Amino acid sequence: MRELQLSNSSNWELVYNENVLGVLLPKEGGGYKVVPIPEIDIGILLDSFVLAVRISTLVPEGKVWKFAGQIKQSVSTGISAFGGQDASFNNRRPLFLDKINLILYPKISTNYSVSIKVPDWFQLVSIAIWKYTGIDQDADLARIESKIDALQIP
Repeated sequence: MRELQLSNSSNWELVYNENVLGVLLPKEGGGYKVVPIPEIDIGILLDSFVLAVRISTLVPEGKVWKFAGQIKQSVSTGISAFGGQDASFNNRRPLFLDKINLILYPKISTNYSVSIKVPDWFQLVSIAIWKYTGIDQDADLARIESKIDALQIP
């Protein structure tokens, strides 16, 4: 079982806080066409496998939006093919609007990056990402290691 100290606010560090604005193209005859915001590459390498992500946007009056998009994890594999070196996981994790979304990734590499895809109808999005800096240990593994250590005492 994984042990974390999530409720301790000193175990969190804000690592990304940006606003992304979509593009509005003028249409003939007036009005604008909204160009969807492309997938947002968060340009930092992360070494914590626990994240908190908050997405917010302006919701039109009378609308109820709950879905804020998806987050995708990418790791470097060292395999060079098709002009790139990163591998992405197929499973995208959903994000909910105006909520702090807790994302737990398995520890399979030393670091990784993430990208976020918001719904095509979002014209402006605010993204905040915190990484967890506290203790992240497998309690079962620690228990097994202590038993092994106890067996090795002469």
